[in-house]
Amino acid sequence: MLEFLEFFNSYRVTLQHLASLLLAAAIWRWGRGPERWLMAIFLVSMVLPVYAMRLMSVNAGYTGVYLQVWFVIDVIATGLFIAIALNANRNYPLWIAGFQLVALVAHAVEAMVDAVSPLASAVLMVGPSYGILLVLAGGFVRHLIRLRRFGPYRDWRMSPPSLMWLRL
Repeated sequence: MLEFLEFFNSYRVTLQHLASLLLAAAIWRWGRGPERWLMAIFLVSMVLPVYAMRLMSVNAGYTGVYLQVWFVIDVIATGLFIAIALNANRNYPLWIAGFQLVALVAHAVEAMVDAVSPLASAVLMVGPSYGILLVLAGGFVRHLIRLRRFGPYRDWRMSPPSLMWLRL
């Protein structure tokens, strides 16, 4: 069992990126607007920067200037995920936006607290990407089931969510 965990830890980034590319291909073929946008944001904000930083420097990671770059990427991704979650005619993008908010808050904790465990910091910054990928895969499968059962349906909400409940 220990050998399997060591193997998984050695290749987890590669396996995640391979799984995300396979999911992206399936989403591009059978998905609709929200799924395609979510997958594109995932690839541009969580897969592409890893390879860009590897090209720039072998030791680039979650330290120094690179941490600031990851923060900016996470802020942009969070805003886009929230915008999609509020406008998509799906429920699962809310979970994706929530996972991304966890990663963004991890940056704030890292900036405010002097001594943060590197493992805890890495889990909070990197861990949500696995959750996002799993929720996106589950939401995509749910979309396919709904499409097969009920036929085509709207991708986006007709009107933005209202705050009528505040006026009570």
